[in-house]
Amino acid sequence: MDGNWWFKFGSTVLLALVSAAWLVWTLGGWATEDEHKLWDARLAQLEGLLDSADEGGKAAAEKTLLDHRQKELAVAPGWATFFPQDKISLGLDLQGGIDLELEVDIRKAVEAAADRYSGTIVDILKEEKIDAEGKRIAGTADLAIAIEKPAEEDKARALILDQLGLFIFHGVQVLDGKRSLIYSFEEPFADQLRGTALQQAVETIRNRIDKFGVTEPVILTKGADRITVQLPGLDDPQRAIDLVGRTAQLEFRMLHDEANWSDAKVRSVVDKAVAAAGLGEDYTDDQLARALKDKLPADTEVLWKKDFDDLKMRHVRIEPYLVNTKIDLTGEFIDYAQVATDQFNAPYVRMELNTDGARLFGKLSGDNVGKRMAIILDDNINSAPVFREKIGGGVASIELGGSDSMQARKDAEDLVVVLRAGALPAPIEILHNRTVGRTLGDDSVKAGKTAALLALVLVLIFMVIYYRGAGLVANIAVALNIAFILSMLAGFGATLTLPGIAGIILTIGMAVDANVIIFERIREELFDGKSVRAAIGAGYDKATWTILDANITTFITGAVLYSYGSGPIKGFAVTLMVGIITSVFTALVVTRLIFDYLTHGRGIRSLSIGA
Repeated sequence: MDGNWWFKFGSTVLLALVSAAWLVWTLGGWATEDEHKLWDARLAQLEGLLDSADEGGKAAAEKTLLDHRQKELAVAPGWATFFPQDKISLGLDLQGGIDLELEVDIRKAVEAAADRYSGTIVDILKEEKIDAEGKRIAGTADLAIAIEKPAEEDKARALILDQLGLFIFHGVQVLDGKRSLIYSFEEPFADQLRGTALQQAVETIRNRIDKFGVTEPVILTKGADRITVQLPGLDDPQRAIDLVGRTAQLEFRMLHDEANWSDAKVRSVVDKAVAAAGLGEDYTDDQLARALKDKLPADTEVLWKKDFDDLKMRHVRIEPYLVNTKIDLTGEFIDYAQVATDQFNAPYVRMELNTDGARLFGKLSGDNVGKRMAIILDDNINSAPVFREKIGGGVASIELGGSDSMQARKDAEDLVVVLRAGALPAPIEILHNRTVGRTLGDDSVKAGKTAALLALVLVLIFMVIYYRGAGLVANIAVALNIAFILSMLAGFGATLTLPGIAGIILTIGMAVDANVIIFERIREELFDGKSVRAAIGAGYDKATWTILDANITTFITGAVLYSYGSGPIKGFAVTLMVGIITSVFTALVVTRLIFDYLTHGRGIRSLSIGA
């Protein structure tokens, strides 16, 4: 045996033990503690909806509640807690749910920006005593700026270039009988507007879905203007469509009586109410509202600042605020919001309001100097800035606290997305929705298992018949290969779909293919009269680079599919790439390890490798 034998043996045993440990929860089919909490939270939410439903919606609410109760979660035995609770999740096509494809009309976002900037340009020119009219050319995102005195056109062009610098000048045209300067956005800025519109839609949809209580939702951008939303396990398609498709609700409300209701007092009242009601950790907003009943001043409610947790794939509560139920301002009054920097290069948010919004905001800020105002999107408090002074003119500056400038800029960018989402400049259209029933999902699981098992059995039988004893060695490697693939998917918390199962079946064939190459090389060496040990060594040496070349090119294909594909294509690519790595390891390391043990450790002088 070579000097690496013990290293190969130790790494193989270690991987086998780790794989077995990581597959305990997947094979056991038990629900984790987080899944039980989500199930309980969804149950409480559905019970609350049933209580508040009118006569027309009560039947639908009862059916949804009944369907949820029928989803029994398996309870893990006590000893299972000693093993990692990561496991393979089933995708939409395996457990049922709802698949939506949305189109964001990003063209409208660019047109809305053109409308806004036409007024901004006119205001800039008026400050320099240049009379002008501005408008967007119908059906396009181009701007037409009509200068009353043609002699001032050059000065106007210089001002627009100097103060904005976002436009490309296309010359002069006569529109509606007026000589006009024609501008369009520079392409990088137009691309930024389109990208922001898409991210606004994603943020808004994510906020809503989090309130729905869906486990591991998938929200992906697809191309320049599409969003794919997959809601596994959801059985109320119409409510999901209504939730995702409606316009965002952005509100501005004042915090209630901060002198008597400090942040610490609000937190204390909430914690005591939660403890008294025995709500646990992942309670719903409706449960909290019931627990706080009669504990808060009249015309107030507790809303939370929440952040999206990338690991838990949902929003988590950060800080409670006591706000007035009166809505002082809504998102319909906001024309625009953007990140700006002050003279110290500190980021802040610049918000522009329309005429009515400027009047309302001026009075609101003047009456509440020194007090905080909550900015709320879909009942989630994004920020609570302080009014330093009365804000007139329809332009407000929202300063972000903290000493970390990078975090302040990120917070400012997030707030801009929220402010813009209130009056969404890019309408969302549901292109199609597909509901996969649980029965169809169960059928897919059974069909996938049958196909994988049949493919595995046929391959194993073929290897034993054709390669005899060496075929048994290859079969051991194939079994380990499947265990390694599943354990890696479980460790990464991957979602298994039907294309993913297809990737696993394909990997079984590739693993056997590597062994076939090795065995044929060994046969050639035996035919040339070499000893068993020499034939095995030469066979592996000559087959290694052939196997690596074939698998590396396939791995590159999988990487490209993962980079540019979406949804099921990504699932296939992931299992394919993982399978390539494990099949190369089992073919070149595990089978060689077994052959070395048989020929060196046991002293076997002949090799059963078929005809």
